[in-house]
Amino acid sequence: MDHPILRDKAYALIKQRILELQFKPGERLREDSIADEISMSRTPVREAINQLATEGLVVNVPRKGLFCASVSREEFLDFLRIREALETIAVQCCVERITEAEIDRLAAILDDYETALTAGDLKTASALDTHFHKSIAECSRNRKLIRFISEIEDFMRLARSKERPDLGPAEKALSIAQHRAILRCIRERDEVAAADAIRENIRGMRKKLGL
Repeated sequence: MDHPILRDKAYALIKQRILELQFKPGERLREDSIADEISMSRTPVREAINQLATEGLVVNVPRKGLFCASVSREEFLDFLRIREALETIAVQCCVERITEAEIDRLAAILDDYETALTAGDLKTASALDTHFHKSIAECSRNRKLIRFISEIEDFMRLARSKERPDLGPAEKALSIAQHRAILRCIRERDEVAAADAIRENIRGMRKKLGL
């Protein structure tokens, strides 16, 4: 297998483990151990970890080693502010450019999200929440915006891991309703209402996290 393909595979595997908290925030990452676990040489693993470091998911501490990022309360607040601004732009562009087929795909994601959240499968629900917001960004057709939001959404997925595992029926229903409102506004091509709906959803996350 070509080296770039191995690097990309290592990147995807390590990133998935970070986002699913198989590697905990603040946990040290050892290239040799990870290489053994995923049956690769250390070179593609090292390059994958370096790429994750540029994205902020891994931190290189001089004379100590490489660690999974541990995001402070202040940093999460900053991410939420940035996310609100970027996703407002993204959903406005999405309303202008999305196709009916893409709207149907967003609806399918939300159906799966509602199923997972109602069943209490927060891990799957979190991944689908991220997928929904990234998909809206992709429909903006703005490559820079897509990249920025993708990186922010990865950190938001880590933030969602801090939500209480015992969300009540009312909280679940509110989250589902907020996402359905975003989709409805997109379907109706209402740019202003879509921006308001996505801001309400993001601010709701801030409340759930107590930020």
